[in-house]
Amino acid sequence: MGDDDSDGWSCGLKPVMHRDTRMTEKPLFIIGLDAMDKDLVFEWCQEGDLPNLSRLKDTSIRGEIQNPLGLEAGACWPSFYCGRSPAATGQYDGARYFNPQTYQDENYNAGANRCEPVWKTLASSGMKCILVDAPYALVKQDDNCMYIVDRAAHVPAEGGDIMKFRTSPPELVDRIEKKYGEDPASGHTSDHFSLKSAEDVNNFKRMYTSRIKKKTDMVIDLARETDWSYFLAVFTEAHCVGHRCWHIHDPKHPWHNEGIARTTGDPIRAVYQALDEAVGRIWSAVGDDARLIAYLSHGMGPRHSGTRLLDRILTRLDGGSLHTRTDPVNTVARRLWRKSPTAFRNRLAPIRKRVTNDGFQLGRKRRKFFEVIANDRTAGVRLNVLGREANGTILSGAEYDRYCEMLTRDLLEVINAETGEPLVAEVIKTHDHYDGEFVERLPDILVTWNRSAPINAATSDKIGSVDNQGIFTTRSGDHNPVGYFFATGQGWEPLNLNKIVSVLDFAPTVATLLGLEKTVGDGQPIDVLLGKAVDS
Repeated sequence: MGDDDSDGWSCGLKPVMHRDTRMTEKPLFIIGLDAMDKDLVFEWCQEGDLPNLSRLKDTSIRGEIQNPLGLEAGACWPSFYCGRSPAATGQYDGARYFNPQTYQDENYNAGANRCEPVWKTLASSGMKCILVDAPYALVKQDDNCMYIVDRAAHVPAEGGDIMKFRTSPPELVDRIEKKYGEDPASGHTSDHFSLKSAEDVNNFKRMYTSRIKKKTDMVIDLARETDWSYFLAVFTEAHCVGHRCWHIHDPKHPWHNEGIARTTGDPIRAVYQALDEAVGRIWSAVGDDARLIAYLSHGMGPRHSGTRLLDRILTRLDGGSLHTRTDPVNTVARRLWRKSPTAFRNRLAPIRKRVTNDGFQLGRKRRKFFEVIANDRTAGVRLNVLGREANGTILSGAEYDRYCEMLTRDLLEVINAETGEPLVAEVIKTHDHYDGEFVERLPDILVTWNRSAPINAATSDKIGSVDNQGIFTTRSGDHNPVGYFFATGQGWEPLNLNKIVSVLDFAPTVATLLGLEKTVGDGQPIDVLLGKAVDS
């Protein structure tokens, strides 16, 4: 593919105003607003700060979205565009999974067995699709698909710390950077940046609002200049600023610094306003020619989490001794690591991970159960099962069930040492809620935290007392599980749904809207978006 427009692509980003004459259905444009919190949106719409989203709210079909139970943070996007649960996609923590042979959390790669996204099915039917920063989606050489990956994402599509901007066709990289400049964050994730001073916060805010502007310019040019039937453009800045700046937004947060907040204003509000402008510009550019869906994947709130602390609790429940590192050692090590050249860190990252165990307790191979990554709202527990794990000891069946029951009971007895409230809100046995080809990739147990207060220490009769000393995070915000959507365009009359829809329902809805008869995913098309009457 080159500058020639005969194939329907305009890789040179030159004005080409045309549409596929074979297409009889309205094209569909999806704006992904990653981790944009619906409650903040409605609050700031009411206050007049988000005029475009306010207009969208008043003119669209809209409603809440149910994400995968306990796994919303890492599974909402693959479930959205594949229409399948984490047990079918194998993706429960985005780009990472637990490898039972190495006992390490490892990154997916381009050769990993992944579920087929809806755009691949559309493309195989001759429809042209454009994907911009679809989370965890990898570059493929697919006919009829244009991929733009890690241009300005939240985390790298294949895991790790540094984003590697790439495209298909590959020549788009140079053309995009020449026209729109490089990523203002230079490929770093938001966790890379220090936010200790008002100047740091203002620089962070400028960087991420600039990202939104650059991506909006690029997306509008692609939408106007390129032939497409399906366009998914994802903005991740609400995700980044929500994690890093919640304490500035929220005066009740224990990290809140009134002096910094007074100087900088609310960076979350500023980023939401920039995203509101992006929605307005894109809507104006494509609204007459296409239907538009704004997908708010999941929400954001204060980060009150016992993730990683759980592994200390599990060690005590298993009769083991805790391995902890002092804060000064961690602080110096992190400072040196951050100042190291990127190339150096990339080479040493696997060694660092093996040495530190990513903050978890050591000796997984010798333990009966241990914590694995799930997310910060809900932590994961893996049992060391014979025949599944390389060094497994627990028999599947009755013994496995007994351990699950024991852990459920013991974890529900743990108390937040600072508040006296239960530490755990819910314990979920994964096999009771999930079924699919890759269900064995998931944690065996999911532990959802009681997030009414910060979690710094835990106690119970069986564990004694444990605390989070030495467990470090740069994040003050974390996810709420519920998503939201707005849908506007020809044939969609304003309607506020009185029922929640499943995230699995969007992929089959997209396929049906674009005229496919082939079944996509495991969900059901959303009746109201297909013009069928539903209860309002």
